[in-house]
Amino acid sequence: MLRLTLAQARAHAGRYLASGAAILIAVAFVVATLVLGATTSASVTNSLAGQYRSSAVVVDGLADDTQARTVAATVAGLPGVTAVSVDAAAPVKVAAAGRGRLFGTLATLAEQAELRWQRLAEGRFPAAPGEIAVGSDAGLVVGDTVAVTVRGARDDESTEASTGTATVVGSIDLSGSAQRLGGVSVYTTGPQLRAWAGAAADHELRVAGDGDPELLRQAVTAALGPDLGVRTGAEQAERVSASYLGDTDTIRNVLLAFAAVAVVVAGLVIANTFAVLLAARTRELALLRCVGATARQIRRGARIEALLVGAAASIAGVLVGIGLASAVTLAAEAVDAPVPLDTLAVTPTAVLAGLAVGMVVTYLAAVAPARAATRVSPLAALAPAEAVVEPAAASRARRVAGLTGLVGGVCVLWFGASAEQVLLACAGGIVTALGVVLLGRSIVPPLVAAVGRVPARLIGPLGEVAVGNALRNPRRTTATATALLVGVTVTATMVVGTATVGAAAPRELNEQFPVDVTIDADGGLPPGLDAGVRGIDTVTATAPLLGTEVVAEEGTRLTVLGVDRVDGAATLRIPLVLPADGEISLSPEQADAVGVVPGGRLDVEHAGTRRSLTVVAGREGQPALVGPADALALAAVPQSLWIRLLDGLSDGELAAAQNEIADVAEEFAPMAEVSGAVSMRAAIDSILDVLLLVVVGLLSVAVLIALIGVGNTMALSVIERRRESGLLRALGVTRSGLRSVLICEAVLVAVVASVLGVLLGSILGAAGTASVFGWDGLTFGAIPWLQLMLIVLVGGIAGVLAAVLPARTAARAVPVAALAG
Repeated sequence: MLRLTLAQARAHAGRYLASGAAILIAVAFVVATLVLGATTSASVTNSLAGQYRSSAVVVDGLADDTQARTVAATVAGLPGVTAVSVDAAAPVKVAAAGRGRLFGTLATLAEQAELRWQRLAEGRFPAAPGEIAVGSDAGLVVGDTVAVTVRGARDDESTEASTGTATVVGSIDLSGSAQRLGGVSVYTTGPQLRAWAGAAADHELRVAGDGDPELLRQAVTAALGPDLGVRTGAEQAERVSASYLGDTDTIRNVLLAFAAVAVVVAGLVIANTFAVLLAARTRELALLRCVGATARQIRRGARIEALLVGAAASIAGVLVGIGLASAVTLAAEAVDAPVPLDTLAVTPTAVLAGLAVGMVVTYLAAVAPARAATRVSPLAALAPAEAVVEPAAASRARRVAGLTGLVGGVCVLWFGASAEQVLLACAGGIVTALGVVLLGRSIVPPLVAAVGRVPARLIGPLGEVAVGNALRNPRRTTATATALLVGVTVTATMVVGTATVGAAAPRELNEQFPVDVTIDADGGLPPGLDAGVRGIDTVTATAPLLGTEVVAEEGTRLTVLGVDRVDGAATLRIPLVLPADGEISLSPEQADAVGVVPGGRLDVEHAGTRRSLTVVAGREGQPALVGPADALALAAVPQSLWIRLLDGLSDGELAAAQNEIADVAEEFAPMAEVSGAVSMRAAIDSILDVLLLVVVGLLSVAVLIALIGVGNTMALSVIERRRESGLLRALGVTRSGLRSVLICEAVLVAVVASVLGVLLGSILGAAGTASVFGWDGLTFGAIPWLQLMLIVLVGGIAGVLAAVLPARTAARAVPVAALAG
């Protein structure tokens, strides 16, 4: 039987092209999803924390330069350490003639080449006092002379920031790096930074070494003790990335969820295609049984064919999937994405998963059709397929399984979305989709009959024939609809998900960064600063904050801020709980720390003044807030200024507004620190742009899968109805009439599948967004209804395109030859 199977495979290789194409594209879909997921994660980490790529171990938590150098000497003497760099950084202001003031970060350059991650775009690296290199996007050129002010540094006899003059000797290429999102990047030598920054600098150690980074981390930890933070370079890179993104696991979970959906989509398409393929060969298999082949041999032969087709198509699919992922990364580079996909990560998991999907799913897909083909007697199987009219109702087991999957999946989906668990919601969505597919034979034919009344009246008898053909063989109709249903469902899911995420993301950003810009000064804000900031055109509201430290019950120290309720509410992007006089608003963590509950009383004291305040429950993560009168009674001083900017400003306008605010702050309070969400928002927006590009690439593959699936089932149904088509031609139906019947049938099925797919995809997309941002973050007004209607239209067009070639094949057949079978 093996030799017969192999001989048939060689002689009739053409009949595997349709199923092989479906397997190839489905596997490519899975591989491209996994590769792009790994690529996005690696590229984002490299972009946001590329300086750690060459580091085996990173040590942070260092108090000052003296401790950093002592620790560096200790680490340098450890076995396996090849280089140690003491990295220092401090906030900086750079002023150049004709270019205004630029704010950003001053950092040191590693002396060792293996730990120096910066790449020169022009000039040279600084090597002497008074020399700096700047980021390529700073707007400065080699030879410029600038004033450098390290913010927070103090001279021995002055409270002014430490200032010096420097010459730009080099330009650092920061393309593809998120370093450029945090303002101007300035680099200099270690001695020069120490002279400018003094104690204002933050320090960390980057260590290069031979061997396993984890073993080296353990050795460094043993040498330094538990007081310092010791991590591998990869761990530190992920930690720094998380400081930009909040939680990089969310990105990975979304991509993993999409990969899981891709696996299910691939399995359904392959299973349906192979099922129809074997069903079309029922007479051939029955003839083999008549000449002596047993049912077991027939089933074994079908499984061998499935493995051969699955293996060949899966290997090709893996290569195509890697190529698709590479094409998306090149597209990201071509459009100059803010965080380019520059690290193509082809993991063993992606390759093995693609091979497993193609081979295992194809094998499983062949089991049920092969068993069905051998259940009837050989003589009964030799009868024309058209002689058997299938019942419209599905089996009881299929209905029970479908209803169980639908109800159970919806429950899991709802629970996952309510609990904000992405992977759980993904599992519920997959089970829900499977339930709909299992119930397809109970759903699709009745809908086709209802929708088919329109063409039956418009086209006449041929329209009635098309509707009758669709209803007479519900298995074939459902298989054709399912092929398109899964593709449309994935497309609608991602379209709705992308739109609702786009509407929910700003609210999530507002939760993380409720204030646009903040001005802080430990020595207190001077008079006139608030009025000066209010005079800026892009500023819509400001709220001064009075700060002090109080002693609560049992000696717990607590920093409180006094803010006016009206002014504070005008500056916030989200509604924090702002207290009235006589109240104190505490986050849940602060309330637990001082041992009070909302509604209780909290006694606080400062410099002999005691106040008894009513505790109100604040939002998680917010500072302790009191009213202005209570703050003044506790000797609070103006410490911070909350600032809100105009809505709808572009990234460039936001950066310009923050620089203008910094100029005003410099004029009134040179030591004040200006911070805000501008750079963070820009970083997160850039990541969302890249993910959207990834989604577009994956959706293009989903559309190809849908077209292949519909084309396969339509082509095989034409083969299965060869005698029926011949009979219609013999009764006088023209070639164009026969084509119209088949195309009309395809359009009916495609429209029904598209409508079901859009409804299911809308539910899954909305639930997916809720699983990330919560139901409160879901905006139903953001659902793109026009795009969903276009998807239904495109689904109908896809049905026409998929039916054109099979319809032409059926119309070209000679009636006598077709009737002969």
